[in-house]
Amino acid sequence: MSITVRGVHLGHMKLDLSLLSNRPHNVGVTYDCPVIAYIIETPQGRILWETGVSPQAAQEWLPEWLEAVGIDELGTDANIERRLAALGLGPDDFRYVVFGHLHTDHAGGLRFFEDAGAEIVVHEREYAHVMGLQENENFFNKADWAFLGVKKPTLVTDEGTELADGVRLHHLPGHTPGQMVMQLELDTTGTVLLTSDALYTSDNYVEPVADPQIYWDVDLWRTSLGKLGKIAQENNALMFPGHDETAVAHVDGTRELRPIRLTQGYVYA
Repeated sequence: MSITVRGVHLGHMKLDLSLLSNRPHNVGVTYDCPVIAYIIETPQGRILWETGVSPQAAQEWLPEWLEAVGIDELGTDANIERRLAALGLGPDDFRYVVFGHLHTDHAGGLRFFEDAGAEIVVHEREYAHVMGLQENENFFNKADWAFLGVKKPTLVTDEGTELADGVRLHHLPGHTPGQMVMQLELDTTGTVLLTSDALYTSDNYVEPVADPQIYWDVDLWRTSLGKLGKIAQENNALMFPGHDETAVAHVDGTRELRPIRLTQGYVYA
């Protein structure tokens, strides 16, 4: 069995595009911001990459979050529990549930796995950061991951880790202290990088001045983006940004934009 990956579309949020790519012509432009999880099949077990927004978000998010990010159009079915059920999957069908970071639009479905046997995987710096929070702030929602104080996750160090054969996690901080990227080695597609918010959109990568306005340390974010680009170029990788339906493909020193195939039956192999 080889590694495969398929996207699970969890709906669209609405926000000002300049929050993700702060260029003058993006100010005031409403962006239909996709929320996407990924299912990775490996010989050593099934992996879920991130879990999207909680169905309780409208009641739990701070007013300033709801003002900046519109979630009304996510709908009742746009959550990880229902999307997985439509695929015939539940929380016990995964060996690992891995988080690039724990912001509430990526970790909102984490609580769905509280009583499951899956290992929750986060970076040790991310875990330390959220465990030290006294209240909700900066898009960290305590209700998403509160149980991790009791059910301690599997922690990844700054050196990263080989989670399974052909599945590697890299620590690329800046968006948050423990932001990670997942590198996958597929037989046909080649190297795939699931970037989470180490790369919000393809615009951040194609245009170097397109910094985001949501970050923990923007200088670290820029440094990590450079490291991400080096990994991508060295491996002719296909990069899936955290909030884009357009991928960046690297082929023999060139790069091109390609749509991410997110239809239910499509699998990258």
